Amino acid sequence: MRHVCAFGPHGGPVSVPFSTHQCPTEQIAGRSKGVRRGSNLASAPPVTSVLIVDDEPAVRDIMARWVASLGLRSHTAGSADEALATLRGQQCELAVIDVTMPERDGIRLAHELQRAHPNTALVLATTDADLLDTGQAPLSFADLIVKPFQRDRFELAVDRGRRWRKHWLEELRWQAQLAVELEDRIGELHADMWTYTARGASESAALMSIAQERIPRTAAHSERVARYAVSVAAELGLAPEASSVVESAARFHDIGKAAMPLALLTKPSPLTPGEAAIMRKHVEVGADVLLATTQLAAVAPLVHASHESFDGTGYPDQLAGEDIPLESRIIAVCDSYDAMTQSRLYRRATDSGDAVRELLRCSPSQFDPRIVDAFIAMLGRH
Repeated sequence: MRHVCAFGPHGGPVSVPFSTHQCPTEQIAGRSKGVRRGSNLASAPPVTSVLIVDDEPAVRDIMARWVASLGLRSHTAGSADEALATLRGQQCELAVIDVTMPERDGIRLAHELQRAHPNTALVLATTDADLLDTGQAPLSFADLIVKPFQRDRFELAVDRGRRWRKHWLEELRWQAQLAVELEDRIGELHADMWTYTARGASESAALMSIAQERIPRTAAHSERVARYAVSVAAELGLAPEASSVVESAARFHDIGKAAMPLALLTKPSPLTPGEAAIMRKHVEVGADVLLATTQLAAVAPLVHASHESFDGTGYPDQLAGEDIPLESRIIAVCDSYDAMTQSRLYRRATDSGDAVRELLRCSPSQFDPRIVDAFIAMLGRH
């Protein structure tokens, strides 16, 4: 299920672990694909060594002594290039970076570290916090300290770095656990499918039964989306055969959620960004399930593209415009309208008029304007 601009990909606003400095949960979600049972990555210590990057030798020496007094190892670098070279040979769980340095500045270095070493906590040191306003993508850092600072303020920054790193490791373990459960539940979904069809059920009936057992609210939502989609297809003048395809694709556009981890399906509050990244995998899982069938394989590509955005910012393939199948564009509008107008545990239903205004606001960014117009015309007649 996909929702419009004001909502996260799971139907609610995305929450952030820290109110001031964000922990990179989406990066963690991406890295967790390689974390499986028995992995020692998630059991790494929070902070044992600190990289100090400052172009002033005296400042580096003072901070290195402070780090040693905390029982931690220190590595020092006088430039961004030296810091990157150090990290190629040493692992540092925390980096204290001077923002203002010659040649490559600390902000650029921080962005490079965030990309190449997302598990390293960053503490930025600056004489002017306005220097952080560079127009680049937002940085994820544990603390910001303003020069000159005293030892107690430095120790507080290190402690915040420890907590950032601890949270990162906890998120990594959680993402690994979710990844393992997802694999297990995908296997169970295929096994359930085989059991139903072995008893004589059609593939469509089998998937509907699985959905009603595992994800009843989502199954009800999908039936409503299917009815909307058929009506929009008629509004657009599509042939009955095409309407039938739209109906099947809409009915099973969220079937992959039947394999999602139970903790995410039953969570009474909005998902974190990392959890939302796992939940977004339901699109590919659902398409794979449909592709493995005989009767429904033709709708697999339509389900796979049902969460794309008209401007190319959707998922999983960032398709744009008419590269997104027409049926998928229809489902995207119907899906979002129904999601907005239904209550969740963590938010009330949106009024139909407000939901329509949101569809218009997000057209043509998220939605095909022609589909939105047809949907609104259909609503007016019903």
